[in-house]
Amino acid sequence: MKILIAADKFKGSLTSEAACNCIAAGIKEVDARADVMKFPMADGGDGFAAVLQYYLGTQTVTCQTVDPLMRPIDASYQWDSHNKTAIIELAAASGLLLLSEQERNPLQTSTFGTGVLIKYAIEKGAKKIVLGLGGSATNDAGMGILAALGFKFTDKAENVLIPIGESLQYIEAIISPGIIPKINFEIAADVQNVLTGENGAAFVYATQKGATLKDILVLDKGLQNFVRIVQSQRGKDIGSFTGAGAAGGVAAGLMAYFDVRVSSGAQLLIDKSSIKAQLKNCDLIITGEGKLDAQSLCGKVVGHIAKLANQFHIPVIALCGKVDINQKQINEMGLVSANGLLDDSISTEAATNNAASLLKDLSANFFAAFINSSGK
Repeated sequence: MKILIAADKFKGSLTSEAACNCIAAGIKEVDARADVMKFPMADGGDGFAAVLQYYLGTQTVTCQTVDPLMRPIDASYQWDSHNKTAIIELAAASGLLLLSEQERNPLQTSTFGTGVLIKYAIEKGAKKIVLGLGGSATNDAGMGILAALGFKFTDKAENVLIPIGESLQYIEAIISPGIIPKINFEIAADVQNVLTGENGAAFVYATQKGATLKDILVLDKGLQNFVRIVQSQRGKDIGSFTGAGAAGGVAAGLMAYFDVRVSSGAQLLIDKSSIKAQLKNCDLIITGEGKLDAQSLCGKVVGHIAKLANQFHIPVIALCGKVDINQKQINEMGLVSANGLLDDSISTEAATNNAASLLKDLSANFFAAFINSSGK
């Protein structure tokens, strides 16, 4: 029996590779002869660069930079010397997990640290940056990244503004550096939101980054101002394309000055792996992620793997930390079934602490059920 495993991370518990290993162990417990293939997956969030390293064999480069509150930290990116490409996660230097609950405030956070990593990569000879946008603590429209690359933002009095979310509303001019680096960006985004308004970066995502409703109104006003300034100076509409609202508008800010292509992070990983070549004669695909919810329908790993499986008429099940959609939505995703580690008998803390053993057991139970129902 041929089973393909393609799981994302279980945030705070298991990396995507570890999740795949746990699922594989459960299968082998039921049938030691099963032909099991593991394909760790990711969207654009934390773990994205490590999964690409798994497939591409890239080199880890560690640099001194700053966190979202401008405090010194070390962060890493992946370097593909053959293709002169740097693979950078926004979460590595500008991620929400770098801050405590009390420190989270997208009015005060910046993507400057990610910009420093990009600057190092350019100095190393990068011609292309693959930038994963998930897990950000920021809502600055990439103002911090641009500042690290030599751009300046001034207010009415021509004062240089600090590159944080709160400053967006005060921008009157953007001053480009003498030489803008000739670099291409491939943005791996796990969301499809536009930049401003009720479906934009601030209204949809700023709450989870620590913003109050008052903060959200300020941030959205700032993003609208940023769009106006860029339209005035560059003649570009950066606010309405799909993915403009990812990571607080980073793709929008970069698109004002660079050649930018926005891709699905999950689809990029599928394309970089050899997963499609292994689908022939596959009997079952097992996918999973920490939380299966409405966002999984658009841009997340489970949704993409289910779509791929359905194209080849292969049954697919999802094993997750928590399932937060109903049976109708599960069916609409193309999943045969979905189940989570969390139930009435176990707390979130216990599930997090024992995720490895729980996922292995869940895999074994579901695989045994699949064999019984399919007669294989």
